[in-house]
Amino acid sequence: MLKKFFGLVVLLITVSSCIPNESVILFQNKGPDEALELNTLITPPRSEYYLQPRDMLSINFFSNVELAVEPFRQSTIDVLGGGGGQEGGGQQSSGQSFVIDNNGYLLINTLLPVKANGLTTKALKDSLEKIIRKEKGIKDISINVSLAGIRYTTTGEIGGGQQLIAGSEANLMEAIANAGGLTINADRQKIQLIRNYEGGFKVHEIDVTQRNLMLTEFWYIKPGDIIYAPPLKLREIGAGDNFMSQLGTVLGLISAVIFLSSLTGK
Repeated sequence: MLKKFFGLVVLLITVSSCIPNESVILFQNKGPDEALELNTLITPPRSEYYLQPRDMLSINFFSNVELAVEPFRQSTIDVLGGGGGQEGGGQQSSGQSFVIDNNGYLLINTLLPVKANGLTTKALKDSLEKIIRKEKGIKDISINVSLAGIRYTTTGEIGGGQQLIAGSEANLMEAIANAGGLTINADRQKIQLIRNYEGGFKVHEIDVTQRNLMLTEFWYIKPGDIIYAPPLKLREIGAGDNFMSQLGTVLGLISAVIFLSSLTGK
């Protein structure tokens, strides 16, 4: 009778600690939206990004005038470890990575500090070309500006710390994978994305198990984003990694009770 009782206890613990597939499987089409059916083309929306301090930029300067772009070369190694000048379209070019300083300005050799905070990459490109044409007299200057990398932070049931993805664009799932992925205990239906806006931050709750995530403004991450993965409620009673250790403890206690009962004849 005692063995049956403890067997039932173990069964109840096991059942209550199971994590349903619906809480783990990603990209489920939970609604009737035909636009999200398998094998259909999904086009995520893109929004303008406005630069902020500590953003990393890749800037390429082009000109037909030989050595005209040399003065704009960085005297230090680029932040992403890339090379220096490159050639494109028969023009002389000089391209490197730059970091916007804490005051929101871009420091480029031979130029006065250029305000970058609050501008799009296109607006910054136009501003730089105008400044160089006016101050340096290089009329045929052409500049390409893009994000050189995306810095973001992860914490909770995910590989934590400061993260970096090279390039100008990355989606949320790439960012999570880059950080080591979510643990089995992560609540995938309540991922929190903390994003910087003008004047402060906003906390957004995101369900990464839903396919319609691709149709939201949160599909693509932005520099400075913080991704927090909270634990499942099941973690409180033991699930995933915790469950196996707790089950071992319970079984040990049950074995001890059964052993003592056999010694007393009860």
